[in-house]
Amino acid sequence: MADAPVIPPTPEQDDEGMMTLREHLVEFRTRLTISVLAVIVASMAFWPVREHVFDLLQQPLPDNVQLQQIAPTESFFAFVRVSIFGGLGIASPLIIYQILAFVSPGLYSSERRLLYVSIPAVAAMFILGVLFCWFVVLRFTLGFLTQFSPEDIPTQLSIDNHVNFVSRMLLIVGLVFETPFVIFLLAKLRIIKSRTLQGLRRYAIVVIVILAAVITPTPDPFTQMSVAIPMYLLYEMGVLLARIAVPDDETDESASQQTDSE
Repeated sequence: MADAPVIPPTPEQDDEGMMTLREHLVEFRTRLTISVLAVIVASMAFWPVREHVFDLLQQPLPDNVQLQQIAPTESFFAFVRVSIFGGLGIASPLIIYQILAFVSPGLYSSERRLLYVSIPAVAAMFILGVLFCWFVVLRFTLGFLTQFSPEDIPTQLSIDNHVNFVSRMLLIVGLVFETPFVIFLLAKLRIIKSRTLQGLRRYAIVVIVILAAVITPTPDPFTQMSVAIPMYLLYEMGVLLARIAVPDDETDESASQQTDSE
């Protein structure tokens, strides 16, 4: 007797049925508005302590390097940019919740569990990358670049350029630290395999060294290695997570089943 056909699970729906396109757009607009308002309110919290914010921006710099304002509006717009970045960080839990609440009704239960587990982990790794960049990478990079000129040439950095440089570095290193969990998600979705990543290890090392040289705009090899070594460790962590997501024996079993069916 033939086996009964297996009916795949369907995404959970409300009792009233599926939402219309208009209802989806209204919900998206509502959740986007809540997220934007949360960022604005959180950003306003930095304005009463703006002097402390400027003091914080100067911490990665050597003691003999100061920030200066060249244009009349430079400090204002630089602080607006910093306050928005800070507001995004403070409001990120609410933003993540709005994203989950919007997409979760259309996901399978297994996909929903994977999403709930992965997003907090990815956010935590991003924060860890930002902290690593702030306390390690920026201090080495700015220390080398600002001390490169002779002693008779004073070094004074533009506030706008300094904020752009720091924010770009924080963003790049934070995204790099998300690599292990991105690899985990790709492995869980059967897009990549741990064995493939292991075979590409030598090429990954070359790519990591090149990316480290691009991320740290300094010829100092110590600064570049301070970024390259954690990037390689994150790659190996991603390989381990990919192996945990889909063990090798499970991969071999699925491959043999596919061969037998053919």
